[in-house]
This record gives sequence, structure tokens and C-alpha cells, in this order.
Amino acid sequence: MIYWSWLNNTICIFYVNKIIDKIALMVYNFGVMDKNKVYEDIRRQIVEEKLTPGQWLVERELCETYSMSRTPIREILWKLTADGFLEQEANRGFVVRRLGLEQIFEIFQTREAIEGMAARLASRRGGEAFRSTLREIEKKIARANIESDPAMGIALGRELHRAIMDAAHNGIMADINERLENLTVLTANITKRSPAIEKASAEAHLGIIDAMLQQDEEKGEQLMREHLRETCRHVVEQFYPGMLETSSNNK
Repeated sequence: MIYWSWLNNTICIFYVNKIIDKIALMVYNFGVMDKNKVYEDIRRQIVEEKLTPGQWLVERELCETYSMSRTPIREILWKLTADGFLEQEANRGFVVRRLGLEQIFEIFQTREAIEGMAARLASRRGGEAFRSTLREIEKKIARANIESDPAMGIALGRELHRAIMDAAHNGIMADINERLENLTVLTANITKRSPAIEKASAEAHLGIIDAMLQQDEEKGEQLMREHLRETCRHVVEQFYPGMLETSSNNK
């Protein structure tokens, strides 16, 4: 009798512990999911410029908005900072990143180095599936009215650049580019205000596609580098007037 009583208690404790473990896991997963959702929501607002460059994010207000405690909110803000969307200033808090002229140069210089090589590798390593993707993007660009819808030009450009990076089959390069893409999004918020810049980019993209369909590694890399260099120049000339000449004189 004592044995059976002991066995029943042991079985009950076992199942109670299993239930507790499941509840704890559900709570943990809910917390992780919640943090991911909040991260994506703040990121989206930055990308869509609902949170504008230079705008301060107040932790107390975010806690109230998302019904979260300060610790997870701060973790989210640090992740957004690590991903390039925010900057943290000692004793002041977190602010939406504002790109200065020097940062614009650095972003495009880094893109030129990475994406130029990606274009070369993709020309060499990309298979028929990749070239089929290029032809589809080429058709979309040809049909798009970039002048009336610059955002479409940005979306198609992003699709092309990502396809090229994937076809390069270089994991380390892809990892570096993933973080760089966050900063690229911020520069896209500048270029989408200029149909002229996006129209020039669309024409450059068509040239890059043509070179890659011919599997011309050297030309593909050259055109990608020229495209990024020219986009940088257009951005600076249009949105930082006079600064390009000043920067050149100071170097």
C-alpha cells in the first residue's frame, strides 16, 4: 500500500513538473516573440520615416506603448543600435540615426567593395536559375514608371542587389552585407525623394543585368562599382549641395 502511494505521488510530481516546464517555455517564447515584434515595429517606423532621423526614443514612452518593462525595451534599443538604426549617446539615451556626409561616403565605399566583388562572383557562379531571375527583374524594371514611382525603383534595385549577393555564394560576404543593408535602407530614404536618382539607377541596373547575362565578370563588377559611385555622387550633389567640392578640398 505504501509502495503504491509512493508511486502515485512520484507520477503526479513528474507530470506536474512537465506541465510547469511547458508553461515556462510558453511564457519564454511569448516574451521572445513579443520582443521580436516590437523590434520589427520600431524598425519599420524608422524605415518608413515615421520615426525621423535625429528623433529621440524615450524608454518610458516605449514601455507604455508596448506594455513592456524597461529591461526588454532596452535590449531592443541596443539591438537596433547594433543593427545601425539608432545611435546611443551617454547620459542621453537612444536617437534615430542621422547620416552625415562622411557616413554617406563610407556606406557607398563599403558597398562598392563588397557588391562589386559580389557581381564578379555571381557572374561566374550564378546558374540558369539566377539568370532567369535576372531576366524577370529586367522585365519589371522595363515596365516600371520610375519617375512617377521612385519607391518602385528602390524595391526593384533591392531585389536585384539581393539576387546578386545570393548568387555570389560567399557566406562571409553575405553576413557583412546583411548589416550593411540596414544602412543602405537609410540612404534609400534619401534617394526615394529624387526620381532622377532612381531613374539613373534603373538604367545602371539594366546595364549590370546585361553584363551578367553574358557572364562577363569584369564588366559586371565594373558597372556595379560605377553605379554605386555615381549614386553616391548624385546623393551628395542633390542633398548636400556644395559639400562634395568642400570634402574634396579637405582631402
